[in-house]
Amino acid sequence: MVNLPQFLKRLLLTLIGIADSLVICPEGTAVISASTGAWSPIEKDIIAEIRALRALPGTDSSAVLLKIPARVVHHFILASHGNVQLRMATIAKELGVEMRTLERTFTSEYKLTMAQYQVEVRLGFSRWMLSIFPPTKVGVVATTLGYNRVQDFNRFFKNHLHVSPSEWGRKERTRIDSDKKRTSQD
Repeated sequence: MVNLPQFLKRLLLTLIGIADSLVICPEGTAVISASTGAWSPIEKDIIAEIRALRALPGTDSSAVLLKIPARVVHHFILASHGNVQLRMATIAKELGVEMRTLERTFTSEYKLTMAQYQVEVRLGFSRWMLSIFPPTKVGVVATTLGYNRVQDFNRFFKNHLHVSPSEWGRKERTRIDSDKKRTSQD
């Protein structure tokens, strides 16, 4: 058996055994264009993963990959923690599928748009990071999620949860600590 990198093993396991849902052109022809601009670091990583998967010898991974682009996008949104710099149009182009088709199949399968899922994953990851001990700095969370400015992340978080990230983290850690004390007393 071919020795696969861990991320490819996870992706293949996710993709294997999934019924034929959508047949797409087998060419991965994503290029840098005026409409999408230069690729962000996260997009470069994901495109490299897609191309590496496509190039695996002895497997029909590209056929599997191209039949289920919505699941591939779901995997990459989750793996990137909903990174704000991940543009779905770039990934759609690399997968060789029209953006509208990808959006339709994603929504049909997951009952959320790709943008909604990206926000949901980003919020979930940021809440987890802010709730751990010792507390993670808000700037680290913002950078991990692809924000260039902490203020942008603060605005995003506050718009969705109606409280600042640092305040939310403080309250959550206090709640966790009091739950631990209550559990240890029982």
